[in-house]
Amino acid sequence: MAHPAAALLSLQTNQKLVEYNSDVGHDTGGARVGTTQGSVRWGIERRLEFIEFRLFWEGHVNRGDLMAAFGISINQASTDLNRYLGMAPNNMVYDKSARAYVRGNRFEPLFLKPDPASYLAQLRSISDGIVTQEETWIGQLPDFDTVRSPARGIDAGHLRTVLQAIHSRQAIEIEYQSLSSPAPRWRWIAPHAIAFDGFRWHARAYCFTDGCFKDFLLARLLGIRGSRPSDIDANQDVDWHTHVTLEIGPHPGLSDAQKKVIALDYGMHNGKASITVRKAMLYYAIKRLGLDADPSTRSPADQQIVLLNGEVGDGVA
Repeated sequence: MAHPAAALLSLQTNQKLVEYNSDVGHDTGGARVGTTQGSVRWGIERRLEFIEFRLFWEGHVNRGDLMAAFGISINQASTDLNRYLGMAPNNMVYDKSARAYVRGNRFEPLFLKPDPASYLAQLRSISDGIVTQEETWIGQLPDFDTVRSPARGIDAGHLRTVLQAIHSRQAIEIEYQSLSSPAPRWRWIAPHAIAFDGFRWHARAYCFTDGCFKDFLLARLLGIRGSRPSDIDANQDVDWHTHVTLEIGPHPGLSDAQKKVIALDYGMHNGKASITVRKAMLYYAIKRLGLDADPSTRSPADQQIVLLNGEVGDGVA
């Protein structure tokens, strides 16, 4: 899996690798750092980034950590730690009693861009059973728990067919149960995307029955019995390709101190935060943020935020 912390490194960081390799003349199994063999560079860079991940979030790292995470030899792990120490001598010091390198007081990451959202997403993925701890870079789990959403009963075969239809520009005939109809109906749709509203996955598709683009909950697909080529142009789905920006701010009924903490909680600057969403997803975004009701009907402490540009939500239902 692609670990959240493993973003591509900057050109400047790659240059540091080249410079370091030139200085020490290190040979990586026949391929030198900074050569055109990018796969070798990438493996080394990921291990150096892993070292920083452990130093930043847990305060220590040792050879065993690298060996367990990457399946490398003890000699290679020692080489990686020495390489990193040569590049960033102030970032870690060896603790003989702990038999590990510990974070230095002047630690400044070269490879890692610390991201709380990414770290917490790994914890949530572990809680949801999507990954195991061994598939993340987290060595020491804190005691934690999450409020889980109900598992959605999406049929794997149905999802596969929808994805194939998207890739091959096919229309498929589905049996779908909507809440506006007392019984399921068969209809032809031409899906071109899937979307997550924060709780449920949808297929975004042209509906030949209703003659428009709309959303279909994947869990409500009861059957699929046919396919055919489709000439529906996904670019004609205006709501999918149109983006709108929601501007939110603290509820005006809060005290100044409460407004400040709400601003911190939502990452606001100058009393507001901007959230850009597709127009097709606007209804779900407004609902998830609790902005789908008149804020005057709830106490400021419960409502917390208000929509500053309410006109973007006009007509959303």
